[in-house]
Amino acid sequence: MTDNQHGIANIDQIKRWSPVWIVPIVTLLIGGWILFYHFSHQGPQVTLITESAEGIVAGKTTIKSRSVDIGTVESAVLTDDLHHVEITARLNAGMEKLLHKDSVFWVVKPQVGREGITGLGTLLSGAYIELQPGAKGEQPEHYQLLDAPPLAPPDAKGIRVILDSKKAGQLNAGDPVLFRGYRVGTVETSSFDTDKRMMTYQLFIAAPYDRLVTTNVRFWKDSGIAVDMSASGMRVEMGSLTTLFSGGVSFDVPDGWELGELAKNQSDYHLFDDQRSIQDSLYTAHTDFLMFFTDSIRGLQVGAPVEFRGIRLGTVAQVPYMIPGVNQALNTDYRVPVLIRIEPDRFISRLGGDFNLEKHLQDGKRRGLRATLKTGNLLSGALFVDLDFYDNAPAYKGPNEVAGLEVIPTVSGGLSQIQQKLMAALDKINALPLNPMLNEATGTLKESQRTLQQMQKTLNNLNQITGSPAMKTLPADMQQTLRELNRSMKGLQPGSPAYNKLVGDMQRLDQVLRELQPVLKTLNAKSNALVFEAKPGQDPQPKRAKQ
Repeated sequence: MTDNQHGIANIDQIKRWSPVWIVPIVTLLIGGWILFYHFSHQGPQVTLITESAEGIVAGKTTIKSRSVDIGTVESAVLTDDLHHVEITARLNAGMEKLLHKDSVFWVVKPQVGREGITGLGTLLSGAYIELQPGAKGEQPEHYQLLDAPPLAPPDAKGIRVILDSKKAGQLNAGDPVLFRGYRVGTVETSSFDTDKRMMTYQLFIAAPYDRLVTTNVRFWKDSGIAVDMSASGMRVEMGSLTTLFSGGVSFDVPDGWELGELAKNQSDYHLFDDQRSIQDSLYTAHTDFLMFFTDSIRGLQVGAPVEFRGIRLGTVAQVPYMIPGVNQALNTDYRVPVLIRIEPDRFISRLGGDFNLEKHLQDGKRRGLRATLKTGNLLSGALFVDLDFYDNAPAYKGPNEVAGLEVIPTVSGGLSQIQQKLMAALDKINALPLNPMLNEATGTLKESQRTLQQMQKTLNNLNQITGSPAMKTLPADMQQTLRELNRSMKGLQPGSPAYNKLVGDMQRLDQVLRELQPVLKTLNAKSNALVFEAKPGQDPQPKRAKQ
């Protein structure tokens, strides 16, 4: 401190630095270094979205890849909409290279599936999250946490195809994909496309079997056991043991087709119901025809075959076919219209040459070509349309074309035709003069009985003559003649074989005629009683005694 001219003291501050500040400064630097080191060496953060956090515990549940710990779950909270669970996990440093757009996370826990029991090791250690590393794309904001592992890795070598079907529940994730009974792939996903209004299935076929998928292959549902009762008969098919209980899907190139080119990834195909429907779908070219049936069409369904002497020519397209602008009177002459499709590709390739379908049909109709309904399956009553030539077919006088469609004439067939023939035969039997014949036979029997009685009297008289004393006075030749006549007549007297046989035949004839009378009365009352059961008549009522 110094004095100045005015007597005021000047104060000088000490500018020396105190060593006490070294400790907090060093502590601050160490803490900053620790924070920098922690955050600089901290792994990436991952957000997972799932429906339920069952088995997930914050700070305990680990994240693994190929059974190696690579991170830990930090928190599990509900999302803002309260419909999902948001799980925050931290991976170890250097694990950024595992995270890509196609990376997959799923929960590993004990499960029982069609492949067996999995995740038994988590009974003691608890559930954990498995990471399948990706290879393409940048890391998204969040990943979907799956309940089960993916059926095929995203980077697996192979091909994925898309199937569409109108029926739901045909395939499930995990069902096998077969080629001629050998498993080559798996059904990955099953979902409903609201835009197409159809079921969509995604299939994965692993390499090297992906080369079997070409542009000409067809996919069909491979059921464990398939039973079909149609107009073609009863058919039972049993698949392999792989699809016996769960089912699956098979594919192959239809018979007669070329293999085609290799299919591209994510190619679209249609899923057919069975292998037989594939063959029917190959014939796309067709010509429509119209038929009018007077018989009942019960049992005739869409898809029933149209055949010519066992050779399939086409398919029933619509039954009954409502013709626009054409009305029929509902009377005894009503005819049910049926639309059929003749598919020339079924038989033109076998016939060869220039086959003119229209010309052959016109010639056939003039020569008696007619369509008829026949029973294809007696158990189910399924019908099919049969084309054939009928010698006694009446001439067709109807229109050759209705509503722009050519008409093929028809005749009654099957049970209806048999019934008509049987009714005609019964009418002829009913027209026979059976009652006069019965009366005549009864009269003949009575006359035969009187004749036998007269023969017996004659035989008795002859015996008296041959045994009388006057017999000895007759010439020897006449005596011999009378003896021979006596022996002949004894062969016809009562008790002889000829007499017994004649009487037995007469009695049997009388019994047959008596038993035939109720049948004739029933046929007179109802001529079709042999086909359809006739109602029993009322029992005769006894008359009251006169008072």
